[in-house]
Amino acid sequence: MRLTRREFIKGVGVAAASWVLLRCRALPSQDDSPRDELRSVWMRLDWLAEQSTGDDWERGDQARQELAAQHRAALDELVAAGDLSPEVAEELQAAYEAASYHVFRSHAPITCYEPMIVDYAPTSSDQLTTQADLLAEMADRSDLDPATVSQAQAAVERDIAFLSLSSDERNALYDPLIQAASQGTAVPPFDQLDLEITPEAAEAARFLVELLLEE
Repeated sequence: MRLTRREFIKGVGVAAASWVLLRCRALPSQDDSPRDELRSVWMRLDWLAEQSTGDDWERGDQARQELAAQHRAALDELVAAGDLSPEVAEELQAAYEAASYHVFRSHAPITCYEPMIVDYAPTSSDQLTTQADLLAEMADRSDLDPATVSQAQAAVERDIAFLSLSSDERNALYDPLIQAASQGTAVPPFDQLDLEITPEAAEAARFLVELLLEE
């Protein structure tokens, strides 16, 4: 079944169910390349969800930190080999840390995200984890639709661009929206947000999409 643009671009509220459908992956062997290890860490977010479920929330948090460290180590090797620039690696690390934190918080028995007038972080992280799942499933197909892949990459670009923003940059983005909301203007949904896609974010998205589509 071909995935629609809405399924890729929106993706809101389906991450928790989609992780159940993720295929079980073996741990990387010592012979795996840094690229293989990086892909394996993304594929282990379902394991993180399992570790985060139950009464021991510290177990899930430790698992999240371990995965983030493995992701960082694989990126460092790719940078050292000249396969990635340091700037693109930073974008990818920020995206993974946001995605893994979202999976952890969505399953751990602790207080959910604190309500805020404007907070796009849960939505963006949710979409990124959902797209990672869908791209992994698509990797087993022989009839990949180039248009669908392009739409997925565009969505990932937006997620990475947002998740890489600093606290000050997010506040600068939120302040006018909060001011407008106080005057009765509706807060726009995340997919209508005007975001600058930097060359580093675009390259990180391209790399991640290609990585997840590998068999």
